[in-house]
Amino acid sequence: MKKNILLLLSIVLLAISCDSNQPDPRTIMDQAMKVHGTDVTDKGELSFDFRGIPYTAARKNGAYTYKRHLMIGADTVVDQLSNEGFSRLKNGQKLNLPDSLSTRYAASVNSVIYFAQLPYSLDGEAINLKYIALDTINEKAYHEIQVTFKEEGGGEDHEDVFMYWVNAQDSFIDYLAYSYCEEECGYRFRERENRRNLNGVIVQDYNNYKASEHDTDLSKLDDLFENGKLVKLSDIDLERASFSKN
Repeated sequence: MKKNILLLLSIVLLAISCDSNQPDPRTIMDQAMKVHGTDVTDKGELSFDFRGIPYTAARKNGAYTYKRHLMIGADTVVDQLSNEGFSRLKNGQKLNLPDSLSTRYAASVNSVIYFAQLPYSLDGEAINLKYIALDTINEKAYHEIQVTFKEEGGGEDHEDVFMYWVNAQDSFIDYLAYSYCEEECGYRFRERENRRNLNGVIVQDYNNYKASEHDTDLSKLDDLFENGKLVKLSDIDLERASFSKN
């Protein structure tokens, strides 16, 4: 098995060396998006529970509507984020919220949906892709792709940096990592598990790890993972997940 991996790496590295340019990260990410079914995602509704809370993400003809369904005491609360903005409904009645709360709730809903649907949206105009290296994790070859965001159109967290490990054989994303700075700064590394195909859309859960070092290089988190030097924080599970086409 190890010889086969080394042979694969040698072939890929030889192909790279025969070309003055590195592999095109856009081509690699486009193929990853294709195998994950992001083109299908555009034409239906994804539903799932995350930590006991139901979410839906519906798309049709360029329009999207994200919803989070909450029970707060005896009240039914629905947070809704769409092309038209954010709103919160309490027992069917729209609430007037201060901008600070609307922004916070919208970011919370968007974050859960964003991670649930990755790599959907990684072809946006605000996306910057950079090919880092051909690497291995547990004897499998991966294209290491860095994702950063332009300030214009990149959202509130445009300074975040992501790293994706795209399987060199099947183009699936098996691992990802990101840096963030909110109330505090840190790093996360995620290992996929429980991958399933829901009517053409790939959904997967993750083991979520943190780095104990504050100055960690994102591209080195896979090495720390292999060496057992990351600390597992949580399971990122999408329960009762389903996808229905329009």
